[in-house]
Amino acid sequence: MTDFALDDLDRGIMRELELDGRRAFREIGRNLGTSEATVRARVKRLQDQNILRIIAFADPASLGRTQLGIVFLEVEPDQHEAVVEAVSALPEVTYVSTILGRADLCVEVLSNDNNALWTILNERIGRLPGVRRMETTTVLKVHKLRYQSPTGP
Repeated sequence: MTDFALDDLDRGIMRELELDGRRAFREIGRNLGTSEATVRARVKRLQDQNILRIIAFADPASLGRTQLGIVFLEVEPDQHEAVVEAVSALPEVTYVSTILGRADLCVEVLSNDNNALWTILNERIGRLPGVRRMETTTVLKVHKLRYQSPTGP
């Protein structure tokens, strides 16, 4: 994945950006005891290596999409990658991960309402070749949404 090892400065820059992705490189440099140019170069390198992405989260409720479903899929082993690609291509799917346990995939689906969620689950995801079983739960309220890398060794 990378041609280089991350050092303490790389990790520090990422921590600073996790706290505020719009933080100025000058401020990050000041906080970490390095120059703005060094921070800029490090961020570019981390982005070029696909280690770092700076993204924005919009509040789904403010956009009219208010039903969030978490779907656990059990898939045929030889169809795993095909199901991942097909589910990831759906515009209503916001998150896909391979997991261990009763299910093989965890999929987050954002829809306008329960009827739309039902349609997505039953007419699109559930009909995908390779999907054995589907278990769904709906999210009533999100209390925290944040990704932060571990700070340990």
